Amino acid sequence: MDVQISNQSKESASVLVLSLILAVILGITLGSYLALVRTQTVLGAESQAWNSALTLAESGIEEGMSQINISYGAVLTPTNYLDSIRANWGAMADGVFAKSNVMTSGSYSVTVFPTNPGPIITATGYTTVPLVGKRVTRIVQITTTPLPTFGNGMAALLGVTTKGNKLTIDSYDSADPAHSTNGMYDASTRKANGDVANVTGNINVQNANIYGHLKLGPTGTYSLNSGTVGDLNWAGPGIEPGWLANDFNMEPGDMVAPYNSGLSVPVNKNNATNTYPLTTGNYYVDGDFVMSQNETLNVSGTVRLYVTGNFNMKSQNACLINILAGGSLQLFVGTANGPEVSTSLTKVNMSGNAFNFSYFGLPSNTSLIWAGNNQYVGTVYAPEADFTCGGGGNDTYDYQGACVVKTISMNGKFNFHYDENLKRGGPVSGFNVVSWKEL
Repeated sequence: MDVQISNQSKESASVLVLSLILAVILGITLGSYLALVRTQTVLGAESQAWNSALTLAESGIEEGMSQINISYGAVLTPTNYLDSIRANWGAMADGVFAKSNVMTSGSYSVTVFPTNPGPIITATGYTTVPLVGKRVTRIVQITTTPLPTFGNGMAALLGVTTKGNKLTIDSYDSADPAHSTNGMYDASTRKANGDVANVTGNINVQNANIYGHLKLGPTGTYSLNSGTVGDLNWAGPGIEPGWLANDFNMEPGDMVAPYNSGLSVPVNKNNATNTYPLTTGNYYVDGDFVMSQNETLNVSGTVRLYVTGNFNMKSQNACLINILAGGSLQLFVGTANGPEVSTSLTKVNMSGNAFNFSYFGLPSNTSLIWAGNNQYVGTVYAPEADFTCGGGGNDTYDYQGACVVKTISMNGKFNFHYDENLKRGGPVSGFNVVSWKEL
């Protein structure tokens, strides 16, 4: 039998084969495309998870920083943060404080390792890549250093004004015999680190000689007449190149009440006329404290005095805060939200150094006056107060120490000497980041 296959059947078979081939090619193409899309989706998800893990780790760093910077007031000692973390995170284990937290995008764990000069914070961020369930981990570590409360000679929030006859600002170092005499300022060995800093507003130099840097906030301004700013050898005119900066920032915290009750201030003990003898302890005055008619606040030992009202040393009556050898006084004035109060200071700490007397103004303390023809050796921390310094400048020592206030106004012929040792050994306001690295 002779069987013949028609051309039409051959053509149909060819079309079918071609269709199958095309279908396979299209299937492979579509499969490859879908695989590519999935790969791209997974890669995108991995990238997002990678970035998210870093964000989570940085959230841990932020929590660690907030814990070590929580204060019991505005001014700390470098060990206060340990009590804060212990209260919020619990006791130390294996030499570190540890905390973990779960968030919508993942979780983090953070540890704080107490060390000098500042704690080391390590944080790990954890997240999961969608679709594949892969876990992503990133670790960040920072080192910190204490932020000195008195890192500058004068620091103000809203403005600095100098008036008078050639007011001088410079520095010394009470811990360095080469730049002080028995811990006191010595003009023959002075230094040029009497920096004047202001966050916003104007620094009006006028005719002052500032042997130090002028530090402005980003929106701060300055003005000067015949004054100078620069090194000890700078004769002017104006500001020596490199001695002006505009990146200063400061966020001083409110001072809080140190306690709510304490010892009464004794008067005329042992028949010592016009004397308030304070020995080691916490003293409390609910209301005003006024010194008059040659009265002396005699301090021996470690003393804290908290006055909720006005504190007034009447300058015309030669009042004195006398801190004996080995003694120290922390004076707190004002309340958190009460009526505004003021402080007037005259002769303070005639024989000690700037570490022996510390003045702290609470938020209601809005005015602080120091008569510049008397000696003041110590520090002032009163971020809500307008600080006025004025007088004839008869005392060769004038003001030795540092201050942090709302505004500063100086009028008279006197000198302001910054004790650089306050930057190293004085109180701290928290910690700054020194280094950041991913492990």
